Amino acid sequence: MLERSAEAPVLWEQYHTEEAVRQQILDVNPDIVLLQELPGIVPFVETHDMIKENPKSHNGHLATLVSHKLMEGAVSHSSVPGCGLLTTFKNLELTVANVHLCPGSGEAKTRRDQLSAIIAGSPNDHLAIIGDTNTRSSEVDLIRQAGLLAPTPPNPTWDSFKNRFHLGAPRFRANFTRCCTHPDIEAVDLEVIDSPIALEDKTFHISDHFALRGILVIPKR
Repeated sequence: MLERSAEAPVLWEQYHTEEAVRQQILDVNPDIVLLQELPGIVPFVETHDMIKENPKSHNGHLATLVSHKLMEGAVSHSSVPGCGLLTTFKNLELTVANVHLCPGSGEAKTRRDQLSAIIAGSPNDHLAIIGDTNTRSSEVDLIRQAGLLAPTPPNPTWDSFKNRFHLGAPRFRANFTRCCTHPDIEAVDLEVIDSPIALEDKTFHISDHFALRGILVIPKR
């Protein structure tokens, strides 16, 4: 939601977070950027276009940014109410689903239903489901048994021991942010961007979640 960390200096405001997100995207230079939990605004990045749809999840909005070069091809989009924004790159025969699934340890069935709706909503088989899945390890085992690839990120994508974004909140580690793909698609070189920002005498993170980056290897056309 572009909130400020409890550990950020007093002068830190929402537009600082927007600029930090923009700079991180420029530094990484990805083809596709998937954002969740936005408060109705999307950080501007001059190297990317925004898919013209911003569905709302249980908390905030989803937004997908695509590089100018990739947008030169045929691109379409659709949404799954409450949980997903699907962007299809027709020249690549690839659909990337930006997702924010239902939270809570007791909501595994809801998340399975949401994943089923996302898979059913994809116009092609080559689908990559990426974002805040809120899944637990037992759920990921079932996803793999169903035939999807679901690599484990190299580091936790949620670590409230390291990232004291909300003071007083429970401390735990998890891999809520994940990438699940059709078996013909491989997600490689996964990296969790978990380095803090330093400002004045403070070090802090710009989100309670850490960003996950990687490369999608797709079949040759």
